[in-house]
Amino acid sequence: MTRDLDKRAAAAGIAPGYYDIAGNWHATSPATKSALLDAMGGAPDNNIDLHSAVHPSVACVTPAERGLGRVWGVASQTYGLRSTRNAGIGDLADIATLAERAAGEGADILGLSPLHARFRDQPERGCPYAPSSRRWLDPFAIALDWAADDLGIELPALPPVPETELLDYTTVAAVKESGFAALFAGFGQAHPLYGAYRRWSDAAGPALENFARFEAIALTLKTQSGAPKGWRDWPAELRDVGNPAVAAFAAEYRPLVEQSRFLQWLARRQLETAQARALAAGMRIGLYADIAVGVVPDGADVWADPEDVVAGASIGAPPDPFSPTGQNWNVAPLSPIALSTRDMAPLRALLDAAMAPAGAVRIDHAMGLMRLFWIPAGGTPADGAYVSYPLPAMLRAVAEASRAHDCLVIGEDLGTVAPGFREAMTGAGLLSYRVVWFERWEGGLYKAPEAYPETALATVSTHDLATVQGFLVGRDIDWRLEVGQLDAAEATAARAERAADIRKLADALAHEKLLAAETADGLALALHRYLARTPSALAMVQVEDLEGATEQPNLPGTIDEHPNWRRRMSGDVTTLMDQPLAARLIEIMAEERPR
Repeated sequence: MTRDLDKRAAAAGIAPGYYDIAGNWHATSPATKSALLDAMGGAPDNNIDLHSAVHPSVACVTPAERGLGRVWGVASQTYGLRSTRNAGIGDLADIATLAERAAGEGADILGLSPLHARFRDQPERGCPYAPSSRRWLDPFAIALDWAADDLGIELPALPPVPETELLDYTTVAAVKESGFAALFAGFGQAHPLYGAYRRWSDAAGPALENFARFEAIALTLKTQSGAPKGWRDWPAELRDVGNPAVAAFAAEYRPLVEQSRFLQWLARRQLETAQARALAAGMRIGLYADIAVGVVPDGADVWADPEDVVAGASIGAPPDPFSPTGQNWNVAPLSPIALSTRDMAPLRALLDAAMAPAGAVRIDHAMGLMRLFWIPAGGTPADGAYVSYPLPAMLRAVAEASRAHDCLVIGEDLGTVAPGFREAMTGAGLLSYRVVWFERWEGGLYKAPEAYPETALATVSTHDLATVQGFLVGRDIDWRLEVGQLDAAEATAARAERAADIRKLADALAHEKLLAAETADGLALALHRYLARTPSALAMVQVEDLEGATEQPNLPGTIDEHPNWRRRMSGDVTTLMDQPLAARLIEIMAEERPR
């Protein structure tokens, strides 16, 4: 029995175990193998090869091929952009404005947090990396005033959203939904753009219709019951996308279904406009879209095509000294069996959706092209195991999509990286993702700029890590102590280690003759010149660092203990680059990386 289980698990790509960060072997238990096999619907039949050695005959669009040289840009959290005209949440008009301002300073790329569709019936679920769907866009990113001007529709007076430090998703959603209703009501068959909408909507096919039906059902059931319901708690006949009851529901509530389709067209239209404005302002790449590693099990993608996604498992990371209990990201993985039997169709669909309106994409946790750490439903990370994916075929799909859309690809390869993955990724033309905080030699010293690879995007920090100012004052350590990730003794040790790291950083900057003053701003300026001097093809500055912010957007391992995905800019997107620190940082990037 055990031998048969091992054989079936191996055929399905379930690893027999893994080595942790300390080099210790952790064998995959029979219970885990059995649970993961059940989650993916059993082992593949003998005609399915999950480990095909097909070589990715197509490579990459690369910056060198495009003749870009070393370029720089700005990375932003879309929801956090602040302006006097938005409805309390950053939107696509703010993106266009920021892109134009950055382009005017010499930037060639603007990085965005994921714009995947979230839950209109549960707007407080703000994490952009835990979406309902990766194929469709977040309607809350639609700029209402921009849409009204574009469509020639007069909006009624909408209630103002109070100016707050943190984003209030519930209040924002109420305002947005009022605007959506008004825009849709004013957009009928007589509208000059109705034909364009109808052609786009029809071309999107059943995938858009199913997404729209999901939203309509979720919103209707919330209205009827007074509370949102996950689709597993819907009436039985509505849980199956192919049940005639779903089609009957869509017919009965057709205006609500059609409104959802309309909002997707509007969001896509605005995203394409933002990209066009970025390029017209001088950017040579424009927007880069971020692709989350998975979708949540109770979302639209899983409901619409449950065979594409393994809802009985979630993606995470194994326990290690930095996270003793491991991590569970609560998002479901794509099915390796579906990928292999459908010629990568599930992957191709989400790549096409992300790449078509963008100049580059960032694939979050790109190691998922080779393997993912699966955790059985109801289990903990200690119960998880690595599951392999058909890397050559997946890289080929990425490369083909990149060629089709003339789109650069950045693979976020932070964390535990399997042997051979980075070499395969680079060989296929994907750019690596290098963060200054992590780029050190074994002894702990920071790597010199020239040690960075050319085929990479380099950045000082990310949305999951401390800002420059936060790093210098240990704000991330304060938070980890407050939420219980560290005890008092561990926090004291972490602060001592941080002080040593800051000293090493200052020494590295001084060695490069970049450090004029060991003040907070002096270190920030020197650090970004250090970044800009790397040979890496792309170098990104975080909006938080342009503002000199101390707080970071997200604290990994927390949900409500820290205001994740709710922090807003302190100033206005239109004047961001006029502020003294931002202006100096931008000047440095433009000096070191002239267009």
